[in-house]
Amino acid sequence: MNLRKWRGLFWGWSNHLLFRYAAFTVATATVFATLTALLNLPVESENSRTLLTALATAEASVLAIVFSVTVVALQLVVTRYSARLTSLFVKEPLFRTTFALFVGAIAFNLLVVYSLPVQNDRLTNAAIGVAFAFASISTVALYQFIRMMIQRSSPDNLISVLIERELAPNTYLPDSVAEFREIEVHPIRPLYQTIARAIELGEYQTAEQGIGGLRVVLIRTFGYLESERSKGDAAQYATVVSTEILMEYVPPILEQAYSHEQYDLVSNAIEDIEAVALNGLDRGFTDITEAAAEGLADAFDAAPLTWEGNRLRNPIKESLLELTKSTANDAGYPTLRAVFHSLNFQMTVLLRRRPDSNVTHHLVGDYYRREVVEIFEALIDRYGPDVENQDINWVSPTEGRKWTLPNEAEPLRNFWREYVNFTETVLRYRVSEEEYPFVEGSIDDGWRQITECAADANIDGLATLCCITTIQLAYHVDQLEDGRPGLWTNNLGFLRRDYDPVIVDRAFALLKAGEQPEGANISVRTANPTVDSTDKSFIERILSTEKEDTSFEKWIVEFEKEVLERTEYLQERE
Repeated sequence: MNLRKWRGLFWGWSNHLLFRYAAFTVATATVFATLTALLNLPVESENSRTLLTALATAEASVLAIVFSVTVVALQLVVTRYSARLTSLFVKEPLFRTTFALFVGAIAFNLLVVYSLPVQNDRLTNAAIGVAFAFASISTVALYQFIRMMIQRSSPDNLISVLIERELAPNTYLPDSVAEFREIEVHPIRPLYQTIARAIELGEYQTAEQGIGGLRVVLIRTFGYLESERSKGDAAQYATVVSTEILMEYVPPILEQAYSHEQYDLVSNAIEDIEAVALNGLDRGFTDITEAAAEGLADAFDAAPLTWEGNRLRNPIKESLLELTKSTANDAGYPTLRAVFHSLNFQMTVLLRRRPDSNVTHHLVGDYYRREVVEIFEALIDRYGPDVENQDINWVSPTEGRKWTLPNEAEPLRNFWREYVNFTETVLRYRVSEEEYPFVEGSIDDGWRQITECAADANIDGLATLCCITTIQLAYHVDQLEDGRPGLWTNNLGFLRRDYDPVIVDRAFALLKAGEQPEGANISVRTANPTVDSTDKSFIERILSTEKEDTSFEKWIVEFEKEVLERTEYLQERE
């Protein structure tokens, strides 16, 4: 056991640069000393003193010149990127080794000059040989040092060294979370500053390398913490390390890259952040996924309300969508709720800001009609088997102040609530702008698909809940468009024909009885937006309570008859 320990220590020392140069110096000095001692040249003592003095002076001059130039080069790099990169040079082993060799060589020369005897002998010649050995090794080290400095002047190499050495987990992570929190400046901040500066200078390849480095550092840190600590401690530490990066560094980087019209850089950066979030999710570090979603959402919100702004919004939406579907498949309800809310809330805020339809046409249209359905299908695949045979009150799942919905049903009903709120925002956009934010006449697509999806999974109660919202939506759209319920009638007719008709019939019965789902309903006032109300004051317009052309109570009776007739017609054609 002791032998193995000593072997381990030896190999550890042998990999250290200073140890290798020390061994090389000893070997070279031995060879030079032996040769000069064997030759034992008859040199005058005064000549030896002059030689050693000149050698010491030359070494001191070279040391001063080279390290002065190094300081200037260091200053240029620091000024160009970040002052915190100074540590890369100060901690460089070759810097310390070269400096130590030159100082050692000068000191040895002066010591020999001071100790020279009157007459040269073999020992004096051996000492001169050692001095030349020191000079030779110092020259080799100096050559390596100059090469290193030339390489360090390259920003790509600078970032590589920063990532591989300074930001290795076992290097920059303290022993505890408490110690990490006491650090004034986040250890990864120099890398962020380098990325930001590279984008500012137009060095986009360097910026891309730095952004990729953020991904490498974080994922490597997660793996290190997972292997070195308990699961709870690792998750807490990973959250503390990554939250500032994902929420404070990522949005400015994306905004800056977008402002420089580097759209490929934007897409690649978003993909890297998505990879970090998914890696954290795979390890059970769900707070990281939530922080990444929030950071991406902030960047989404910062995009300008123009078509070009979609070059930033589109890839962010795609990543948030992937994160939402991943949490729907693998994460707990709180994480799913947080990530989905980040996506849905930003889409809602976008519509509230009333951008032109060329901004929303595909962005919002694809989300409303297709991508939301993909999220719902993922939820159905995961939770459907657990709730399909349960007697669940999906419409009013509370008694008093107590929530009676089973845990497995909460994600599904939360999805319904978020989608209702987003649909309300779509209707408000229609009232305000007199057009839909996507293809005219397709507002029914999403609700039709999720209702059928719930019915396919034999979750009839959830399908009824979605059907209630569909009927409410059909009413308001009918009022806005002056009576065009044919598409809605057809959808509900197909639903009654292809699935249990009780799904639709119960939805009509509840609404006719005056019951509405708890938590969210389609409740947009549908006064005719074409009526000129500019003569009214602001207060009068807000307090206006103009009634719809047809009351909901009267409309729903007629609409149900049309649905029943459509069902009979479809059954006859089948």
